Amino acid sequence: MEFIVRSPKNKPDVVEVRYDCDCGCKPRARYTRGTDEANHEHCCCGIVHFVGAHAEEKLVTYLQERRASGEDADLTYDLHAETVEAPWGESVDVAYGLPEEPCEH
Repeated sequence: MEFIVRSPKNKPDVVEVRYDCDCGCKPRARYTRGTDEANHEHCCCGIVHFVGAHAEEKLVTYLQERRASGEDADLTYDLHAETVEAPWGESVDVAYGLPEEPCEH
């Protein structure tokens, strides 16, 4: 997956990581430098990505919680983790799950 990485205007301590999805959406998630947070966005086709501290761990927990509540019970995900370089030069964790069969929207 190819991510687009930038800082929003007038927010130099925030990195926004997005991608252009095949379904037409442009999911984006933000991380604020120095925090212990990871934020996410879940696309209509089922792809989900987290950006920030412990992104992979938070992605796994998020998908487990959705399955336990009956959401996405029929989906199987391929999980991936990587880092991107934030505009301030540090590496930021990104984790994403690709459903084996994308959801219809």
